[in-house]
Amino acid sequence: MKKENLITGAVLDITVQNTNNYIFILPKFSRENDLKVTDKTEIQAFICLLCVAGALRSDKKSLEELWGTDGNRIEPFRLVMNQRCFRLLIRSILE
Repeated sequence: MKKENLITGAVLDITVQNTNNYIFILPKFSRENDLKVTDKTEIQAFICLLCVAGALRSDKKSLEELWGTDGNRIEPFRLVMNQRCFRLLIRSILE
């Protein structure tokens, strides 16, 4: 039986392209390494983190709480990507 993906490669390619197009029109950052293009793997990781947040009912938590270091954090968030990268992706996808 063939395994079907929820999000196809074509949808990921379009998401990557549009996200990178948005990133290029953002105002210049004070540090150049704060702004970098994304790829398919990073978008897949971003979507997975959104799913984890939904499954854990984290909709009332701030990003600081999800990435916090006080012992109450959800470990996958810090292991998958840093908060700055997540914030840039969510900003570019939602706007």
